[in-house]
Amino acid sequence: MAGNAEVYVNFGGGDGAIGVKCVIFFDSPVTDFGFSLSTLLSIDNISADTESEWKITREWQPQWQHRSNEIEVSGIAPMRELTIEYSGRVSGWCNIVEERRIALSAYSAWTISETSVPIGFIFKMMDMDDYFIINARYEPSEKLWIYGETDHDPGNIIALKKGYYHVASTGNFSFYFLDAAEGVYAESYTRHYEEIMEYYSSVFGKKEIGKIDIVSLDLEKGGGAYFRKELIVIEKIHISEDTNEIRQNTIGLLGHELGHNWFFSADTTTWEDWVGETGAEWAALLYILSLGDGEFFEGHLSWAKERYRETPVIKSPDGSRPADGVHIRGVMLFYEIYRKYGAEKVTKILQILNGISVKTTANFLAQLKRQMDDGISDAIGRGLTMEDYAGLLN
Repeated sequence: MAGNAEVYVNFGGGDGAIGVKCVIFFDSPVTDFGFSLSTLLSIDNISADTESEWKITREWQPQWQHRSNEIEVSGIAPMRELTIEYSGRVSGWCNIVEERRIALSAYSAWTISETSVPIGFIFKMMDMDDYFIINARYEPSEKLWIYGETDHDPGNIIALKKGYYHVASTGNFSFYFLDAAEGVYAESYTRHYEEIMEYYSSVFGKKEIGKIDIVSLDLEKGGGAYFRKELIVIEKIHISEDTNEIRQNTIGLLGHELGHNWFFSADTTTWEDWVGETGAEWAALLYILSLGDGEFFEGHLSWAKERYRETPVIKSPDGSRPADGVHIRGVMLFYEIYRKYGAEKVTKILQILNGISVKTTANFLAQLKRQMDDGISDAIGRGLTMEDYAGLLN
């Protein structure tokens, strides 16, 4: 049982609010349908092709997303079509709605999620002729931008107003930015992109990647980034006049985010996410080592060296994802292996990890034991619950 939805989105309020009309067509009729939506958004109307009623069943906190309401719709008879209309402002990491830039993602819970049956979404943005929307298609006959026809992250809408943004491109890579001062970074990103991808392809195997878009949103604070299929979103680039600092910042961020094409996790909402974060970060670190820049390598690790003992252990008792431990501790766990055995050993470990189709810790450790059988698998297993890695490999 599943369904498809057409989601009409309007940004015309001019006050940072959105208006959404979500029309769901069920493959097979359903009597009940449940979903979640940000508590900041108000339901304006819910109707079906049969008499129905709806209620909020609970308020809850999804991981990564804004606090949400769980909503249940019940039909007197089975429903084939359901329309959900809602509006309001959004809040969440890398989410903003203003004239020159619009960014929406799952972090704000702006689109319905946690649906009781699987739903495929097509998003249609209205009155957006003055914008360019990344990974979307403009349909002149309907005067709509259409997103979701290709395999991209549901609801990850990035709209940049024409005349306000710049773009630097090379091959299948494009860097979009709003602050003209970031032009020097755009040049750096386009220069290093091919080099990093060539290194990863040679070490971990080629990946079929159609294109990669990077967007710097120029938000007032922050400097983090997130990766989705063929898209990297950066909160803000901190401008520097130091060419070496620009180079290192570019390689550090780009190397990690591009590394996620090869290294990801089976479940990013649990402690298992250490697999993806550690793999991506050490892919970047191995690339830095390939440049012969030991000072850059050690400096790039300084934040983890200083903080890892203050963070929770990787494997949490309840299976949840520790705030910092999955990233910092995983990086330092592999650093101990690097210090004892060198970069070649870490490279082999990452090659084994990349070769696993379902990247869980259990599958990873089992493959390490099968292919290396030198105590590394057991050491990593112990490290998942150790507070201090000193003496881990003695």
